[in-house]
Amino acid sequence: MRKSFFSLAIAILLLSSQAKSQGCVAIRNVAGFGQFAALGYKQTTDEWMMNINNRYFHATQAFKGKDNVTPPDPNNGLSIYEYTMNLELSRILKKGWELAIDLPISSNTIVSKAEHASGVRHSTSDFGIGDLRFTAYKWLLNTEKPRKGNIQFGLGLKFPTGNYHSMDYFYYSKTDPTLKILAPVNVAIQLGDGGVGITTELNAFYIFNRSFSVYSNFFYLISPVDVNGVSNQTAGVPPNPVAVATTADVNSVTDNYTLRAGGNFTFKRFVVTAGARYEGAPAYDLFGKNDGLRRVGHIFSIEPGVEYKFKRSFIYSFVTIPISRETIQTVPDKRATEITGVYTISGGDLASVVYFVGYAFTF
Repeated sequence: MRKSFFSLAIAILLLSSQAKSQGCVAIRNVAGFGQFAALGYKQTTDEWMMNINNRYFHATQAFKGKDNVTPPDPNNGLSIYEYTMNLELSRILKKGWELAIDLPISSNTIVSKAEHASGVRHSTSDFGIGDLRFTAYKWLLNTEKPRKGNIQFGLGLKFPTGNYHSMDYFYYSKTDPTLKILAPVNVAIQLGDGGVGITTELNAFYIFNRSFSVYSNFFYLISPVDVNGVSNQTAGVPPNPVAVATTADVNSVTDNYTLRAGGNFTFKRFVVTAGARYEGAPAYDLFGKNDGLRRVGHIFSIEPGVEYKFKRSFIYSFVTIPISRETIQTVPDKRATEITGVYTISGGDLASVVYFVGYAFTF
């Protein structure tokens, strides 16, 4: 039974360790969630766990609603490159309590022609820490004895430690290719969102036998802040009057959510996981206004993964593959539709696959 608990705890830890988006849409620069540590089952005297998770994706496909609007010529499209290393430190306490702190460090780049008024393809980048998150967890059922299943509740705060107004140079002259201006980078690669957020989580598992178990996770980030005041208009040209009238000229601070479920198959030191994830950002927050540019929509994905366990550590790798992607109309989109008489919906550039590789150890 203890080996089953240990295997399950590792599998859930790995697969619920990220709440990151696949491009412009969904959860962006929010540190990992649902950290189930084997320590919570009392199999070891270790009281700490360190999880180092690395994520990478390259997004090139553009969507408006369910329509793929990627330009036929790749040089006319937008390419997003994002690498994030998330550092999580967990402390296991008595009576089913756990404390965790997460800090992402990101290196992001966008290569595009559309963002530069010169009409020439250039890159913009940023690098640094993202928004730090602190979470308190509690197992709802008694953890003093082994159980086939349990439910964990988590409540935390996301702090605006990441730079939400990172800047780089944009080229704006069609006649002089050397002229450039310093301006905020695209919201898709900003290191943070500029708002304090409240995170809520529900995580659950059930063990059928030594070889098979199931898990589920629910995560919701509440962002009461409306907009962060950072401009998203094309650098070096007058602001779009419709964007100004609808408040779409500044970046919004949005809610985010993730739902996950799947099964774990244990083969001695190996754990193979087959899961699904539904994630996104809504057009309407639970609290506060809904102004500003919002890259919102939802993504449904499958998440195969594999882990290998050592005595006090483990390595893992898994991928997230979307099978359904869609952006949705925002409040500024609806205002723009009323003003212009033309149906407006914000787009998003999304990845076809996201790669995760990590290492975790107890001490």
